[in-house]
Amino acid sequence: MVTDEDLFRAWQHGDTGALETLVQRYHAPLLAHLYRVLTDTHLAEDLVQETFLRLIREAQSYQYPRPFRPWLYTIAHHLASHYYTSAYARRVELRAQMPAIQARDPDPAEWFERWERRHHLRKALAHLSMEQREVLSLRFGQELSIQETAAILSIPPGTVKSRTFTALRLLRASLEGEARDTGSTQGGPRHG
Repeated sequence: MVTDEDLFRAWQHGDTGALETLVQRYHAPLLAHLYRVLTDTHLAEDLVQETFLRLIREAQSYQYPRPFRPWLYTIAHHLASHYYTSAYARRVELRAQMPAIQARDPDPAEWFERWERRHHLRKALAHLSMEQREVLSLRFGQELSIQETAAILSIPPGTVKSRTFTALRLLRASLEGEARDTGSTQGGPRHG
């Protein structure tokens, strides 16, 4: 398989198909990452497009054999950060939408349970800061190393580790709190 770096270099030398391959390779992972960070599908889609446009505009700044993937995610990180720090930034409220029951779902109760778990996870993630969601998305969603994540975010590796630890601790506490709240409301009122 041709490396990302070789594809981008080929595009820089006029091979338009190479860029198309890179876009196909990275569109879905970038969209998933930006959605996890921003919690807004439409905004994530807009920023994926803007990331690829910025990649084209900044092509001359790429120095082969620099790793391509961290460079691409750095562009996406800067765009997401700019969104949150700009005067036009707005708070986006997480709106979990129930997906339609698919015919392949064997059991409606099982389907609802899966939906409920995803809903609770999204709700817990929404309580984290953008920086915490971004670290978790890069480390676990995109499976980047601590070093790659640090390079993308322009922070020391130790900060990546501490943000990851803190985010996971907060996420766990939020999910456990949600489970306790859900458990205490089921089964009717308590009599003491």
